[in-house]
Parts: sequence; C-alpha cells; structure tokens
Amino acid sequence: MKLTLATTALLVFWATSPARAQTFSSGSTGADGALVCAERCIVQLPESGVLNYTTVGIGSGGTVVFRPNLRNTPVTILAQGAVSIAGQVFVDVSDDGLNGFTTQGPGGFSGGASIQNGFGPGGGNSEDPHGRWIGPLSLVPITGGSGGRGTFRERGGGGGGAIVIASSTSITVTGSISASGSNGPSNGQGGAGSGGAIRLVTTSLSVAGFLNARAGFSGAESERHPGVIRLEAPAGSLSFTGSSEPAAILSPINPAIFPGVGTAALTIVSIGGYPVSSYSGSRPNAADLLLPAQLSDPINLVVRSRGIAPGTRVTLNISGSSSATFTGGLLSGTTDSSTATLAVSGLDRAAVTQLFVYATFDVPSSAASSNPLGDDHVARVRVETAPGQPAQYAFYRANGSEIEAKRLPPTFVNQFVP
Repeated sequence: MKLTLATTALLVFWATSPARAQTFSSGSTGADGALVCAERCIVQLPESGVLNYTTVGIGSGGTVVFRPNLRNTPVTILAQGAVSIAGQVFVDVSDDGLNGFTTQGPGGFSGGASIQNGFGPGGGNSEDPHGRWIGPLSLVPITGGSGGRGTFRERGGGGGGAIVIASSTSITVTGSISASGSNGPSNGQGGAGSGGAIRLVTTSLSVAGFLNARAGFSGAESERHPGVIRLEAPAGSLSFTGSSEPAAILSPINPAIFPGVGTAALTIVSIGGYPVSSYSGSRPNAADLLLPAQLSDPINLVVRSRGIAPGTRVTLNISGSSSATFTGGLLSGTTDSSTATLAVSGLDRAAVTQLFVYATFDVPSSAASSNPLGDDHVARVRVETAPGQPAQYAFYRANGSEIEAKRLPPTFVNQFVP
C-alpha cells in the first residue's frame, strides 16, 4: 500500500502592513550570481526552492523554465539588484517541455487519476471537478494550484505552480510570467487544474507585460478557478499598465517572503507505527511511505503540533481512497507541544492515497480586543496542511461563512503569529 502524506505544515497568520520607508531588502545572498537568459534557459531548483541572484535579466527572446526539485517547492527568486523580464517565465503546466500537460507546476498539485479527486487542498471532486487555489492572499507562504478530478482513463488537469520574485531595487516586466493550470480530460467530464500564484515585491515595480494565473480549460460546465497574482511596492512606486488574469492585487510592501520562524506547526509523525519522513507528501507521483498490505484496520495516525491549544480536534481530508473513513483526535499536552491520534479505516491497498490534516479552533481571548465587531467578527479559525507545503488558513463567522483575510485588521491577524 502506498501513501502520499501531508507531513509538515506551518500554520501561518500574517500581517500586511504598509511600508514605513521607501526601502526593501530581498534577503538575497547573491550566491547564484547573475541570471542572464537570451534563449531557452532551464533552471534546476535547489532543494530549498530559493535562488539567490545578484541581478536577473531575461531578454525578449529568452524563456525561463524550472526543473522541479524533489520536494516540488514553489520558486523563490531573490535578487540584490534589478530584475528585468522582457521574455517569458513559466511555472505552469503548459508547453514548458519539462512538466508535461497533466502534472503540476513547481509548488502546485497534480490532477487526480482515473475517477479520483485532484490533489491539493482544493483538489477537484465529484461535486466540483475543477481544482481550486486555496491559500493566504498575502502569498506568505505561497502555494500553487490544486489539480482537477480525473475521469475514466484520463488524469485531471494539474495545478499551476507558484513563484515569488523579490528585488531590493526594482522589477520591470515587459514580457510575461505564467502560472496557469493545465486542461482537463479531453472527454470534458473531468476537471481542469486551477491557476497558481505569482507575487512580485520590490522597491520600484513596473509591469507592462502579461501575468497569467488562469485555470486550464475543460468541457465540464462548472466554473473553473484561477489562482492569485499579487504586486507589492511602496505607494507611488508601483506602475501596472499591463494585463493579468485574474486581476492583480496591488499592495504596499509586505517585507515577509517566508513565514516567521515562530509560527505554529502540525506534523504527521507516524502511520500504523511506521515513522513518516520530514519530506513526505512533497511529490504526489512518488510513494513516501510503503505500508504492509496486511496492516489491519483501524490504522493509527499520530500528529504532533506546536502553537495550537490542547483540546483542538484534528481531522482529515482523504484523496485517493474513496471508501476510507476516519475518527478524528483531540490534541493532548501543552500549547508548545501536543499530540493527537486519528484512526483511519478502509484505505485502498492498491492505490496512492493523500491525506490532508486540518484543525479548526476558537479565536483565543488574547485576540479579542482586535477582533472586529459586526459582520466581520471572527468566531473560528481553520488551518489545513497541504502535502509538502505550509498550511493554509481561513477565518469564519459564527454562522459558518468565510471572511476574506484582507477585510480583517492587521492587528488582529498578527495575534496568531507567536
């Protein structure tokens, strides 16, 4: 039995605040030198997914594609100096010559196999076959799109990848950046992959080209789901005269490129008594854990958490084993360190199964003073892991409806970062 598992996830709540000065540091070490591309350039992503350049120059005839690493991380480009993109940058699953048409872009998730749900936190299912991008609109952390549901003998479309480009001086785009999802099955019954994510952050930003995070195409009648595009620069230093799909979010600089080191964590540590490695769940087309077929039900899944209150219920989303059931577990221990045991039964012994761990909890009293009153009062917070990626989150009203994070005061959101 092969299991692909969501094993490590940062539960991140960020604060987006206006820049207090007209300066910004990408944090690049410059260790990778200058990226200069005049033709077709294939960049191998390091295991961290982070590229530290001095400058980036992609000419009008240049095309940059990325060879995914084993963890399938998003692409993070940090530059000390200017970034100029007159050519094309691909992190999608279109004709990039590397990822094919049905696998995921770097940081994204693949489509489901025959009559299986798509991979990722927003994977397509029987009710909505198309993949859906799910993540924080701040794109901290950034994640790619989810895959579409597969149909008979055909895999669903893969989700678009994710890319952050940060420069300490300037970014100019007259060409294009693409993080689109791939098309659904040719018979029109399965789902397309969702668009991925693009984030550009710098002291001076000019975009006259095209930014693409749209979903793949499909004959299925339900609505397809794009990804997210975010452009960040100080007031007066952001020029957007180009075009994008979907519409870009224009914002002051959020200096955070990566989640803070003090954020909470949720980790699957073992299944059926077998330890789970720290990099499990990174690639949905690889087996991360092989379990003996004779392992009897229920199979215990042990989760460890940090920064989440004891008594919080941990539960699962399961993709790849349609008949599987589970019993959730309660975290026991302290806020700094606690564990929960979940019992899973009915896993398909002949299939690849993907598990997503998530938890929903009440707003703590420490955040009450900054919790807005009225229609946007937050009653519950949900955090969900994604395989090999940081977790995503959502805020909910008492009636169960979701509140967009951008509607909430940064002082409230900041309460959730230790």
